Amino acid sequence: MSLAVVTDSAACLPAALAAERGIEVVELPVLTDDEGAATTSRPSVAALTEAYGRALERADEVLALHVGAALSGTVDNALLAARALDPHEDGARRVTVLDLGVSGGALGLAVLAAAEAGSARRGAARARELAARSSLFFLVEDLSCLHRGGRVDRTTALLGSTLGIRPVLRVATTGIEVVEAVRGRGRARRRLIELAVGEAGGPVGGRRSRRPATPVQLAVHYGDDPADGRELENDLAEAMAQAGTTVETIMRSPADAATRVHVGPGALGVVVAPALGG
Repeated sequence: MSLAVVTDSAACLPAALAAERGIEVVELPVLTDDEGAATTSRPSVAALTEAYGRALERADEVLALHVGAALSGTVDNALLAARALDPHEDGARRVTVLDLGVSGGALGLAVLAAAEAGSARRGAARARELAARSSLFFLVEDLSCLHRGGRVDRTTALLGSTLGIRPVLRVATTGIEVVEAVRGRGRARRRLIELAVGEAGGPVGGRRSRRPATPVQLAVHYGDDPADGRELENDLAEAMAQAGTTVETIMRSPADAATRVHVGPGALGVVVAPALGG
């Protein structure tokens, strides 16, 4: 049996890397409303059906891994598309859709792990394990975009409007959570790195993490300025080295267009995931 993996642009996979691994990426649409403001939408059932159909032309099985349902309705349309290609429920499924409850590099790294498998069953197991053990922390310049898109509540949005306060946020299976509120962009950025080091088993605030130190893979995301991403990657790599953490790979990429609608141009994100091996 051969396997093809399909995901969406919320995985923030660099195009060249996705092409190299044979991963098809479905774009999350960005729309403009009557007032000229950008909004987002889930991919249509037709677009997803076409993507899965193309994947089935080169593989026996398709594993579809999409942005978590707490952030998008993409999985709902993905299930409809899969049923269109596998109309008989008692037959063997050619398309398997999973909601891993993650986004960004946590999704992207899970997709890469699944693509190394030879079957949908093995790929799903690898993707689930990696997603369950991944953490995505991020900062935004302004929480109003996340509030407008329904990603954070009014109380959280008001916290971000307090003078000088920069909440450090985390993507969980239930949606976006505030980890802690930090005063000042510089301190918030340093805290972002500290939290990532802690997730990898390194010391946080002079205290050892409760997590065991293990080899990790990382992802770094930025808004519009690639220099922000390079600087964050360098600082993160240095902090991990000082903590004695083995980093196998770092994937740096911009947030996709749909995600930027919600997080704004100055966002920064860090993903910590285990290195699963072969």
